[in-house]
Amino acid sequence: MNPFIGNRLTIDLSSGEIHIEAQDPTFSRKFLGGRGFTSRLNYELNPKELDPLSPENVLIIAPGALSGSPAFSSARFVVGSRSPLTGIFGDANGGGFWGAYLRRAGFSSVVLRGKAEKPVYIRIEDQHVSIRDASHLWGKDTHETTDLLQAELGKEFSVAAIGPAGENLVRIAGIVVDKDHLAARCGVGAVMGSKNLKAIAVRCKQPFPIADRERFMRAVAHLRQLEVDDARLKDFSRRGTLGTLMDHHTLLGATNTMNFQYGQFSGKSKIDGEALIQHYLVKTTGCYTCPTKCDRYSAVTEGEFAGTVVGGPEYCTAVAFGSGIGNDNLAAILKGNDLADRLGMDTLDLGGVLAFSFELYQRGILTNQDTEGLELTWGNYHAALELVRRIAYREGYLGETLAYGVKGAAERIGKNSERYAVHVKGLTPAPLDARAVKVYNFRYAVSPRGGDHLRISAPGAYGLDDLPIDEAVRHLHSWESIITLPDLMGVCKFPYTYYTATTDITIEKMLNIIPELYSAATGFDVDKEELMEAAMRVNHLERAYNARLGLRAKDDILPPRFTEDPMPEGPAKGKVYDILVPIREAWYRHHGWDEEGVPTRKTLIEYGLEDVVEDLEHHGITLK
Repeated sequence: MNPFIGNRLTIDLSSGEIHIEAQDPTFSRKFLGGRGFTSRLNYELNPKELDPLSPENVLIIAPGALSGSPAFSSARFVVGSRSPLTGIFGDANGGGFWGAYLRRAGFSSVVLRGKAEKPVYIRIEDQHVSIRDASHLWGKDTHETTDLLQAELGKEFSVAAIGPAGENLVRIAGIVVDKDHLAARCGVGAVMGSKNLKAIAVRCKQPFPIADRERFMRAVAHLRQLEVDDARLKDFSRRGTLGTLMDHHTLLGATNTMNFQYGQFSGKSKIDGEALIQHYLVKTTGCYTCPTKCDRYSAVTEGEFAGTVVGGPEYCTAVAFGSGIGNDNLAAILKGNDLADRLGMDTLDLGGVLAFSFELYQRGILTNQDTEGLELTWGNYHAALELVRRIAYREGYLGETLAYGVKGAAERIGKNSERYAVHVKGLTPAPLDARAVKVYNFRYAVSPRGGDHLRISAPGAYGLDDLPIDEAVRHLHSWESIITLPDLMGVCKFPYTYYTATTDITIEKMLNIIPELYSAATGFDVDKEELMEAAMRVNHLERAYNARLGLRAKDDILPPRFTEDPMPEGPAKGKVYDILVPIREAWYRHHGWDEEGVPTRKTLIEYGLEDVVEDLEHHGITLK
């Protein structure tokens, strides 16, 4: 094993074979870690003709290059596969402690093949790996599973598990880490369930390997000096995503309200960050080595939901169970958050199917017969919470239907329901309405995962609507690489990129610290230009993945809610998304893609993806 690069762990669940090998240094330097590893291996190992829920769909897990290191906020890991929710490129990003422990155990990537004959879990303690019977865990929720495994193995183990939703192959199921952190998106929990894999428990005794510790700790000290006294980061720690984002998006008239029918919620003050602090917040917490501590830890001590204790809610979760369905009961939001964590579901896509079904009920497309007695009237949180349970267990017509996500549900319901389905390529977008912030939210149309807000997250982007399209696209394009770096390094986007550029810390300073940390840790001597090139290489690779599946410009679109329905009221009143075609054309030009959005031969070769050129041509794709 090269300690600075780590090993690759390959497990064939069908045969029970476990193989550990040193990771190729050339591969490591070219794709760096985390999302770079999962995207590359996803492309290599998952062919075009593939059922995402078959044993042939390979599930890849990779902590980042700095995950588990003494660097700030080094908790992140990525899970990649073909998505059973969207049918296209899929991955999910998680925090907590599990990914850091996996990297410290010596593994830079994990490749999971096949399907176990019966439920199993994987135990990892440094380089000692075993597959164990999980029959006693099957059917348990993620909290019960974690408690049982820690009682069996020891409290020092961090557990990544699926809940009943993953076991039942619900397409919006995620992987739950440390009880309340999710690798949530794209249905990766269903992929894990399809393999009869209930959990992966990890304990590490060895420290993160660092080639030049003195140099590394100097960079960490520099990082600490930059961030420790920053006022905005302190405010973010106090209020979290719920406080900061809901406040700002409400001012823009862009907060998802009643399935994006509106952009402001009248009950906002009852469910926002200040309401949480006043009534339910117990403490703020953080992931591995995080000084920002933006996580919420909340408890309900009275009323019908007394006894609910949950890590959260984040902004997207508060919208999913709050404004998205017209609910202003914050205790019910906390209960929904807790249910989603225990059952193992992505709250963003869960919020999408809830709001979608509520609007269909409003319009008479779903009847009481369809809902089997649930009255899906706006604000009816009791109905919403019951529907969450039904989805996880695929119970009844609506539970079974919504288990496919918004796009799949609309296809099954019919009756013009697709007109009210807010998704892109099957993935529910974030609560920020694209009509109010147009240029920035073009990202929903072109993300490789579908309606995704995390592939591009650009500070100052709310003002891009005032710029010429080419200039605005240049800004977004530059931030696409910047915001990819944390996914490769295994660090959090907030302190390293997004909040960095909106405080006294300049992004230029941070872009010099990241390569210093990477160079000191690995022994490779890299500069920011090499890292930025690697980041863009990964973006081109993910685009090629979907091009191989046949996706083209016609798929880079936004839902009718944004393109056809003017915002009815608020600061964004009258706005409709009307710049899709020109901004899409500019985006393709700036990336070196052809008019259909397929990377050109020149672009792929320039980024060292010659084998991808050969593969696409093998699949009959003529590259320009």
